[in-house]
Amino acid sequence: MSVWGIPSILTAGVSMFLATIIFVKRKDGPHFFPLFLLMAVMILIHGLNGIQDVFAVHLLISKKFIFIGEVILPVMIGYVGYSLLKEFSANSLALGGGWWKIIAGGAALLAMLIMAIPDGFMQVNPEGEIVFRTPEGLMIWGFIVLASCVGIFQLERILHSFPDPLQYRLKYVLIGLGGLACISIAQAIHLVVDSVWKQEDVWAGGIASFSSLAVLGLGLKRWQGSQLTQKIQVSHHALYASLAVVCVSVYFVLVAMVTAVVQQTDWEVKESLAMVLMFLAVMGLVVATLSRRIRAEFQQVVSRHFFKAKYDYREKWLEVTESFAACQDVQQILNRYLEWLSRTFRTSRVTIWKFFDVDGRYHQIRKERRRRKLTENDRSPDSLDAIPIPETHPLIYQLKAQQEPLLVQVGQRSAEDWREFLDVTRAHVCVPLATEQGRLLGFCTLSQESVHEGYDQEDLDLLRAIAHHVTMLLIQFELVEERGSSAKWEAVHRFSAFYLHDLKNLASSLSLVAQNAAQYGSNSEFQISAMQTVKNTSQRIMDLMEELSRQAKEPNLTEGFATESVDMNLLIKDLLTAVNDPGCQPNFSPGLEVPVLQLKKEAIKQVLLNLILNARQAIGQTGTIDISTAYDGKQVIVELVDTGEGMSVTELEKIFQPFKSSKKNGLGVGLFQCKRIVEDHHGVIHIESQEGRGTTVIITFPVQSADNAGTVVFGLSNAKVEYDSGRNE
Repeated sequence: MSVWGIPSILTAGVSMFLATIIFVKRKDGPHFFPLFLLMAVMILIHGLNGIQDVFAVHLLISKKFIFIGEVILPVMIGYVGYSLLKEFSANSLALGGGWWKIIAGGAALLAMLIMAIPDGFMQVNPEGEIVFRTPEGLMIWGFIVLASCVGIFQLERILHSFPDPLQYRLKYVLIGLGGLACISIAQAIHLVVDSVWKQEDVWAGGIASFSSLAVLGLGLKRWQGSQLTQKIQVSHHALYASLAVVCVSVYFVLVAMVTAVVQQTDWEVKESLAMVLMFLAVMGLVVATLSRRIRAEFQQVVSRHFFKAKYDYREKWLEVTESFAACQDVQQILNRYLEWLSRTFRTSRVTIWKFFDVDGRYHQIRKERRRRKLTENDRSPDSLDAIPIPETHPLIYQLKAQQEPLLVQVGQRSAEDWREFLDVTRAHVCVPLATEQGRLLGFCTLSQESVHEGYDQEDLDLLRAIAHHVTMLLIQFELVEERGSSAKWEAVHRFSAFYLHDLKNLASSLSLVAQNAAQYGSNSEFQISAMQTVKNTSQRIMDLMEELSRQAKEPNLTEGFATESVDMNLLIKDLLTAVNDPGCQPNFSPGLEVPVLQLKKEAIKQVLLNLILNARQAIGQTGTIDISTAYDGKQVIVELVDTGEGMSVTELEKIFQPFKSSKKNGLGVGLFQCKRIVEDHHGVIHIESQEGRGTTVIITFPVQSADNAGTVVFGLSNAKVEYDSGRNE
């Protein structure tokens, strides 16, 4: 017996000793049988390695059995890990039994091929060394690398999943098994590179295996199998990481095999081609690793095929439908949604954001913090201090683009655009409330879960499903409100027809008085002026009658007005002259080169007059009103700013809804009418307001043709417009 075989003989002896102990303990648990088989394989490999000099004549035959043992060894290591998980895991779907069936089948097939082929993919060189045929023999060692990697990651998953005291009792057993797998990997890689089975390799493998078995024996001493009754739960993230590394290992093994095959060809460029293949393989792996879509799909596959369902979806669906069944309006839907999110997910903070047409931004309208009773004050929009988010925010772009729950990445937390939003919400996941047409009604945010587990794919699937249901409810109630508003508006038109006759009689009477006074009254200037006033009033009533008559027939607010060329600067100047009030005259700053627009002048004048009167009521006796115009190359912009009290978020949300007035005696149709008139001109009206900071109204009209864009107003120096020098500084 050669000195090179002494470590292998010692290893075989230790394996027999451990096999005896394991056989005695076989009744303590089903996991001892795989350990016994593992020790049998170790005895086969190292026993033959230790005494191979005795069978020098039959060296190739003994090496065939050793080769078979090397193929079976990683399968046995994985089988031990599988049996441990099967006995102690609380999640039977996380075992990965399918992997081991495939690997065991592959090992059995290779073992039969080695036995069936006379030389077993090996040959003896003139120096008496065993050399593996290429590429067949090297591919078998590649399989050993793959199977050993899978075994290591199975053991790593067990080690991180076991709680104490299980981890304390089993960690040395797992470390010893991992050492045996690492030895197989190192030896297989060495033989793939060198392809010669040398005596010093047997010596080194014997020493390393002896050390691993010593550690495993220490673990068996601490292992009291009868006390291991506690179930374990495999962490989702641990499983994701393990399977990801396994897939990467398989990928590189396959790439190495392809590269080895290329290098065995007679091509002149085989070395360069092998380098290109390795480079492309690495680049492809980097691209796949950085792809959010691939990572998300990988997590979905793992969650759906390796774990039991985290939620009873039938129970959750019944809970959701019962929760929302009694909702009567949008506010109740949002309240129930907030309650459901807070109750279902163990998170410290939940917020809900909604899009406001009035300013084109997303406002935080609900929030909830754990450890605090949910009250109406918590839900009140007035108590929220989060700054609204514009549609140009990166978060809105991403939610609209993917329409899926969005996990906030680490890099986004340091970005300037995200910092303020994350400081308020502490968001770890954002869930869009989006329609199938891509309209984003709003979104909700959830902070990190209280147990720091994070959100897995099942959480995201549940959030997506419930968000879709909530979105459909919001759309339905939105349609109901629109129909209700339309019905009320139609009722106004019908009602106006009833008093149309009275207005006509009144106008006729005033007209007759004016005519009689002009004909039979004295020539006093006062009387003439009075009669003229009555006549003007009569004409105004007649105009109103005509307008009400038109509205009763057709609710289009601009149908009765003719389209004409309108100089916006002159229109505003004339309007300010007509509503002249020395106590509160608005400051007007006309823009330069503002194009003439094709508008319905009287309708637009009605809009501006309504806004100016509203601003006057808001500022009282001490505030100011600033009006300005501008042209940005595509559209004409009219801006009206007042320094009044401003509006709350509640008032701002409902400002364009008909019959929702904050005035004591208001009908609530003025701003609704303004919005419809502007939109009939393909324009946009936005209102921005904060309590205590005044209100800004921005109206934009598109330049409808090249002629309009070219008709620019100059020479406003003759216009009698008062300028506020302090405002222009």
